[in-house]
Amino acid sequence: MEPTIKEELDFDKSKNKLLSFLDNRDNPIMVLGTSANNKVLTRAILIINNELDIYFFTWKYSRKIKQIEINKYISLCKDRIEIEGEAMILGLMTSKENKNILEMIREKHPDSVKKWESKSNMVIVNIKPKFACIDGYFEDNDSYLEYIDLEKKESYRLKWADY
Repeated sequence: MEPTIKEELDFDKSKNKLLSFLDNRDNPIMVLGTSANNKVLTRAILIINNELDIYFFTWKYSRKIKQIEINKYISLCKDRIEIEGEAMILGLMTSKENKNILEMIREKHPDSVKKWESKSNMVIVNIKPKFACIDGYFEDNDSYLEYIDLEKKESYRLKWADY
């Protein structure tokens, strides 16, 4: 395989592609990866987003929260989308500070909120995406992956295989 050439892409188009994926109501569940103390765990979570801010709720004493407390760096994936980011535990789901976020979650997932908001010790977590692989596709018998670096505000694609 020849050396990989980084081809710059339009950042705004790539960002809109990521936002379109996150906004799609068919994509409410993603796989969350967390790690701490040489253990990596993955599990499915129900997400919502407000622009690029991603939120989920979970039990305060869950393994994912314990790992996030030790290591805030996480990953999310679904289909061809892979997101790397930082997680921040925002506090109890029903706190005054989280009222607006809870309402956003309720709007998209009313049954889940109804089931879980009355349980004690449920917290909301915010994920700030930093980097993502947002697409994989074929073009002229070559295979490409499309990336977006949200911190550097750049987007590019890399050829990853010859067929």
